[in-house]
Amino acid sequence: MPSIDKCSFLILSVVLFTPLGFGQLQPVNSDSVSKANYPAKWDVRVPEGTALAQIRDSYEKHNRIRMMTTDLDDQSPLPFWFRAYLRDQLQNLPTTGKYQYPRVSDQIFGWMLTHPDLRSGDQKASARNVRVAATAIPAGTNVNLTNFAETNSESSIAVDYTNPLVVVSASNNIQQSGHQKQFYSADGGKTWQVTELPLAAGAALQADPSVAFATDGTVWASTLGIDSTGSSVQVEVFKSTNHGATWSFVSSVSSGNNNDKEMIAVDTNPSSPYKDRIYVVWDVPGGGMRFSMSPDQGGSWTPVASLSHDNAIGSDVAIGDHGEVYVGWPDTTSRELRVVRSTDGGAHFSPLQVITKTNASYEISLPPMCRRNALVYVTLATDKSAGSSRGRVYASWTDLNGDTEPGCQGGNGNADVYVSRSDDGGSTWTKPVVMPHTSSGPDRFNQWIDVDPDDGTVYLTYYGTGGDGTRHTTNVYLANSTDGGQNWSESKITSSTTDETVAEADQGNQYGDYNGLAAYKKVIHISWTDRRSGVPGNKEQIFSNAP
Repeated sequence: MPSIDKCSFLILSVVLFTPLGFGQLQPVNSDSVSKANYPAKWDVRVPEGTALAQIRDSYEKHNRIRMMTTDLDDQSPLPFWFRAYLRDQLQNLPTTGKYQYPRVSDQIFGWMLTHPDLRSGDQKASARNVRVAATAIPAGTNVNLTNFAETNSESSIAVDYTNPLVVVSASNNIQQSGHQKQFYSADGGKTWQVTELPLAAGAALQADPSVAFATDGTVWASTLGIDSTGSSVQVEVFKSTNHGATWSFVSSVSSGNNNDKEMIAVDTNPSSPYKDRIYVVWDVPGGGMRFSMSPDQGGSWTPVASLSHDNAIGSDVAIGDHGEVYVGWPDTTSRELRVVRSTDGGAHFSPLQVITKTNASYEISLPPMCRRNALVYVTLATDKSAGSSRGRVYASWTDLNGDTEPGCQGGNGNADVYVSRSDDGGSTWTKPVVMPHTSSGPDRFNQWIDVDPDDGTVYLTYYGTGGDGTRHTTNVYLANSTDGGQNWSESKITSSTTDETVAEADQGNQYGDYNGLAAYKKVIHISWTDRRSGVPGNKEQIFSNAP
């Protein structure tokens, strides 16, 4: 049997020698289910004789153990035994509702399957920054930032307002080294180079990328730092002082061991009293929204603040024209999209306001993404231009258009992208508007929104189906509004389609949960997950448009 590191041995000892192998997972009433109640398609083959196989065996051999039927309210495609393992490792996971397991659980499990001895795949990269690729290869008007035979999904992108030729992006890289990929360009996104984040002490993989620039050109990145056993998920912050070429660890800003879906933003308003403050938000499954900020360029961080105690999933943070801080998220129980505002640099927040109530509560199964499912995710942007809409706040999200979930085969339902706006600091919001179907098909999902601070044009990007007459393939689309979000036009960005329903696709992550969008002085940078024909290894890559 392959050797097991000390950390893995300790956790395996707990698993193997705890009575019944489950710790706290003893039945509390007769309303329970066994392995047979879980879909067989959720199970996977684990390499025998590995540390991961020992974990699987230690749980599956105890057939007396049952989990509550409410565990199946969460349809995350995770095996019975791995769900039980997560409940032992991540204390206080919810026991009811559609969001019981962190969204990052899929990435944790994917990393374990490709690293079954629970060891980081690239120890050297954790100690130094390594350029791992040369300039990417253009594909028409689209550029493959990754250009490797490795799986990448979920991305963020940012432009340096003080030097718009400098652009940085980031993505997951779960199944290979596990280090978050960092892409950087010095010519406005025409050519790119690639590096990786180092690993902080105790971390074996990273997930959920987010990047932002400060006014001095420093690039900030946030990620989830996860240990090799999946028992600790921390929100971590890194920085680069050379336009993304190398990165250094700054701080772990979270508390507890169970955190999910973090995002970062920096106040770049020249006249803001809180200029260059760094804000990070994330959720705790079943525990609500969390927040921390740095007033001194990462030198110190405030204690973690709880912005809510609901069933928040996913988050976004945006900065207003006078330094206001807006944090938005969906609550899976009430089906409300919620937002709070701070006018004192994150010291205090207003009572929560409701943008709207959604049709779906958590995620949507639709033909192009019916294994991972599309997340009901709200993203925020503000108008900081000198135009008539200055100060306006925009929210966009993916939702089920009606009561019918389309599922893998399509049916009558569909997912759509919606937008609402507020002119009073988030207190009231307009009736949601559906993006026009001028060229995209019936399903649209994984949206992101941004406002050009130069002229106030609103931009929105998303996946749309129907590019070849089916509901399985997608293109990336860009919508824009020059009149404050009242009227929109739409154009296709991708030069080739992607199909994530075929057998060779990464069914665990598919497109991921979000894409990246950054607009400045009429130049729009988009990043997205793409697995078009001809990409290296036929694996998911991160693409961008060539401005």
